[in-house]
Amino acid sequence: KMPTRKKKGGKKVIKEDRDDGSSRKSKRTGKDGPMVVSASEGSGNEKDELVFEDPFGDEFEEEDIEQDENLHEDGEENFEDDKLPTIQEEGDEDSNVVGKMGSKLIEDSEIKAPKQVWRPGVDSLDKDEELDFDPSAYVMYHSLRTEWPCLSFDIIKDTLGDNRQRFPLTMFMITGSQADRADRNKISLLKLSDLHKTQAAIDSDNESEEDDEDLDDDPTIEHVNIPHQGGVNRIRSCPHHPGLVASMADNGLVHLFDLTFNLRSMMSPASISLQDTHAHHNNNTANKPIFTFNGHTTEGFAIDWSPVAGSLRLATGDCNGRIHIWNAADSSANWSVDKTAFSGHSGSVEDLQWSPNEQTVFVSASADCSVKIWDTRGKNGSQLTWQAHSEDVNVITWNKSVGYLLASGSDDGSFKVWDLRAVSSSKAASCLPLAYFTYHKGPITSIEWASHDESVISVSSADNQVTVWDLSVEADEDAARRDTAVEEDSAFPPQLLFIHQGQYNVKEIHFHPQIPGVIVSTAEDGFNVFKPAISVSS
Repeated sequence: KMPTRKKKGGKKVIKEDRDDGSSRKSKRTGKDGPMVVSASEGSGNEKDELVFEDPFGDEFEEEDIEQDENLHEDGEENFEDDKLPTIQEEGDEDSNVVGKMGSKLIEDSEIKAPKQVWRPGVDSLDKDEELDFDPSAYVMYHSLRTEWPCLSFDIIKDTLGDNRQRFPLTMFMITGSQADRADRNKISLLKLSDLHKTQAAIDSDNESEEDDEDLDDDPTIEHVNIPHQGGVNRIRSCPHHPGLVASMADNGLVHLFDLTFNLRSMMSPASISLQDTHAHHNNNTANKPIFTFNGHTTEGFAIDWSPVAGSLRLATGDCNGRIHIWNAADSSANWSVDKTAFSGHSGSVEDLQWSPNEQTVFVSASADCSVKIWDTRGKNGSQLTWQAHSEDVNVITWNKSVGYLLASGSDDGSFKVWDLRAVSSSKAASCLPLAYFTYHKGPITSIEWASHDESVISVSSADNQVTVWDLSVEADEDAARRDTAVEEDSAFPPQLLFIHQGQYNVKEIHFHPQIPGVIVSTAEDGFNVFKPAISVSS
């Protein structure tokens, strides 16, 4: 992040309106402002606006250029030695400064200050300064604005392959809105395509002009909107059945949607016949929940699908500290939910994560400052419990590559890494974390291990930062003693690789499970899709 006097930015606006099962794309660019194609989806007459913003487009106001009386018609200067114009220093009417280089006069008295890295929590901004980002810090950066804030989303696993590196990129997401009225909410299935590198990354690769022009295409959005009664607190896609989506509403209900047809129409339009499309439109239950659970006594924010192959299980937790487990033999509507809840937390269950390896084990984080490990085969209480933080534990993540590593984030702005091998039932109350970081200045709102690197983790906070960390990095004390600037940069731990800013009130982040290094974040003012110019993949 660079503090500069930022010019007014232009915007590239892409709007896509879809009826169920259609596959129309839309791409628009506006030089003098956003051009929007708008229509409604499922809800009647509301407008839906999806916008990609271009951070590089600058708009300049026209300025009158006066002809200098000291210029000949051919543009050459015509100064007499005794009539050289002077640059007068402010506050000193008697002092004149004259600059001359050969036959050219240095007329520009404005000295531009060099850009400097702005350190959150250390540096302050003047009234005439605002933060601007350095595009060379990103391999890719795109910004997407939605009609209503979407404070929860999930990246959908697709059929385009794993470990994708080649640009332009394509990805799929499911999002849930927080509208001003309950009946205006919706969940949106998104396809983001033509996601190119940033121009700075292209220039650094020394691409040819033809390649540059080819890579400068606008991103494209396709979307399907599904009506949703109530604001969406959390939403997750099943890793084994990507079209199966679970949402937790702010009215306490938990819904399951089967969006397999919509997802197929986006991923493989040629595989959808006209007969299939007609049948989908004529189905009165299409795009409605296939199952709804009303057993939670209040709203909740904790939900997670089991990632273990062959396991179709869902866990949901509410603000009364109760956890319910869902089971199904297949993705049909034949779901069963345990009527007897797992209880033991004295505060709200803020987050849940299933074990990446064990089908019956999950972990919960609570506002009672504790973390608990549970086994669904026994309801006599948790298997392990320890006080993880001094304030609410908001989020937790289980390392999918190293099954004994957990990370938790708290209201006090800290996050910790836990080694389950060091946690036992006798010492759980006083166990120490493997790592403990207090960099962030606001509550931790989301935390997730990287999909392709077991030591990399990303964290978001209410201080409007998304950070990327490599926990395998160790401080070089000898180098630090030799570094004269170490005192100035002491605010940055050595494990901190990258700081992403520019969003307000970041709520959730996810690494893309199939595209190494790509991160998506959502906030009150929209989504960012970016790939830092650092190595975060094995």
